[in-house]
Amino acid sequence: MNGLPPVLHPPDPAVRLRPVTYTDVDMLRRSCWPNRPFGVVYNLVQRAIHTAHSGRGGGWVVLGERNEAVGFGQVAVWPTCAEISDLVVAEPLRGQGIGTALIQKLVRECLRLDMREIEIGAAFSNPRALALYLRLGFEESHTLMVALEGGEPERVQYLRLSVP
Repeated sequence: MNGLPPVLHPPDPAVRLRPVTYTDVDMLRRSCWPNRPFGVVYNLVQRAIHTAHSGRGGGWVVLGERNEAVGFGQVAVWPTCAEISDLVVAEPLRGQGIGTALIQKLVRECLRLDMREIEIGAAFSNPRALALYLRLGFEESHTLMVALEGGEPERVQYLRLSVP
C-alpha cells in the first residue's frame, strides 16, 4: 500500500474494536490476564479511561464472537512521543492478525492526536511481540531494565516509529 509500513495500513475491518469501558474489566481478566488480580486489571482500564477523558490517548478492546473483550491495548501521549502499552490478545486467538489490527488502531489514534513519534516496548522474554513490532515497521531504539508486573527487572527492547 504505497510503500507504507504495515502499521500505517488500515486495521482489518473484520477485527472489531471499541473504546474500553469499566464493564470490560472482568472479561479482560478472565480472557487475557487470568493470573492478574482483578484490581490490577481494573487499574489498567481506569488509567486508559482517564487518559481518554483528558484527551491524551485511551484504551481499546478487541471484541470476540459474543461481543466479549478478548484483547486490549492503550496509548498515552507524553511530551516527546506517544507510547503504546499493555497489549494483550487472548491466548487462543493469537497469530490471527488481531494484535496487528489493534496496533494499527492505536497508531491511528496517535496520529489523530498529532503524535508523529510512537514508542512500543517488548520484553526479551516475549520474542513473538518483538518480531510483530519489527514486521509492522517499528525500529529498535533502546533497551532498558524494567520491573514488569511488579516482578524482577527484565530487559525490554523499545522500538520507535517516526511518521513524517
